[in-house]
Amino acid sequence: METIRGIDAIAKAETVSKTGGDFSIVFFPFSRKKPAAGEINLKTYSHCTCRKPLPKDRFDIDGKHFFLFSDSEGNPKTCYRNLIRFIGFPDDDYTLKKVIWYE
Repeated sequence: METIRGIDAIAKAETVSKTGGDFSIVFFPFSRKKPAAGEINLKTYSHCTCRKPLPKDRFDIDGKHFFLFSDSEGNPKTCYRNLIRFIGFPDDDYTLKKVIWYE
């Protein structure tokens, strides 16, 4: 499986979104406010675009830890950057690449 560095994946997702494209993303969901109930499964979203923070977005910790995106239906989504595990872009036919955060 191909890999991509985390910072490069974020930068490419932002660039693709600015040019009108989209991407697929797979990550572990996590909430500091809601305890996990049972098994935690990866979440997958296709045809996503990066978004800017909304006025209602409030974070208990520094916002640089979050990745803000919209799903295919335009719903705002947020995930922790370090919990992103796979990402796919249109230039590779959305083939998922493993995201490497720490080398």
